[in-house]
Amino acid sequence: MKKIVGILTAAAIATSVFAADVSASTKINGKLFAYENEYHNAKGELVPQATKIFTENNDSHDYANPNMTFSVSDDKAGATVKLTTDGGDKAVKMTTQTIWFKPVDALKVTVGNFDQALNKEQIKWTESAANLGGNGLLLSVNVEGFGLDFGLEKANGADWFTKKDGVDDPAILPFFIKAGYSADFGTIAGFVDFNHSGRDKIYAGHDYLFNGYGKAGYTPKDGAVTDVFFGAGYNNTFNGINVFVNALGYMADKFEWIRPEVYVAGSADALSYKLFAAPTIFLDSDWRALPANKDEDGNDRANLDLQILAYAQYALDGVTVYARFDDVNVLAKKFVSEIRFGAQGSVGGMGYNTWLQINTGKGDKLDKVDICVPFELTYNF
Repeated sequence: MKKIVGILTAAAIATSVFAADVSASTKINGKLFAYENEYHNAKGELVPQATKIFTENNDSHDYANPNMTFSVSDDKAGATVKLTTDGGDKAVKMTTQTIWFKPVDALKVTVGNFDQALNKEQIKWTESAANLGGNGLLLSVNVEGFGLDFGLEKANGADWFTKKDGVDDPAILPFFIKAGYSADFGTIAGFVDFNHSGRDKIYAGHDYLFNGYGKAGYTPKDGAVTDVFFGAGYNNTFNGINVFVNALGYMADKFEWIRPEVYVAGSADALSYKLFAAPTIFLDSDWRALPANKDEDGNDRANLDLQILAYAQYALDGVTVYARFDDVNVLAKKFVSEIRFGAQGSVGGMGYNTWLQINTGKGDKLDKVDICVPFELTYNF
């Protein structure tokens, strides 16, 4: 408790001296109702059907909720610190910190946390594979619409470069080069990301592409550069409709996969919509034959997956109703998806969101459906 008081006191002094921007938010979530079908757990034990009434969580892991953010900047330098609760002990921890400065006007140096995603869908904010960043060092040059970024990733508590005596190749954590240009015709950009398999996941939407090549049975390539992840993208708005297209690929020993991504978002009066579609084409048959990548019948994974994420909402007086569909592979033999029908709005300064959620084929319940009614209450101040 003394630590928390000390942090908040120091923050209050800092805000008076440096005129920092301070924002905070809190979230309480849970479920009003849930019906779960029987399934086998990790031990192979049969878990029976269950009906549950009301659960509440106030120690959310949902990306800094509750949180407090402090930010300060001038023309030459700035910093951001984010404090959040984490875990069941509800301890306050510093989860994000960033300091940036400009030694010259055209060059910006960022140390700490940064995000340089090529283009990012705005439904779940996590499903595009074109994610660059993390914790490390970012050098950015911007001159008249042209941008060039060089980033050292995942150097949080680890040495980005290590060369041991008697070892031919150094160990190098992920790093990328990204270039882009913005003009009246839109924004085009491209990147090359090396040693991408050093990340926790190749991308968030598909956990079966883990550590670059699969959860088991893969021996990483020798050398300082083990694999290459690359892509290009275009983003623009046409008559109020936002569109982006990404084209991505991944190479290790072989050309493993390619993945186009398309995102469209627009509105017409009270109706608005968003659609994200991304086929992943797997080219390496050796990878598809690994035990971790076989389908539920023991067959090699198919050459093609198609992820679909769709969202539509309609604004009424005082409330917005919406529907969301999420399926990581609509081409799979089994229908495994998450479907939501919800309503969101506010009461005074409090925002609320509640929805009927239907999960099909969850876990080993490929012919069954789970139903629940989650809720979220948020307050920003």
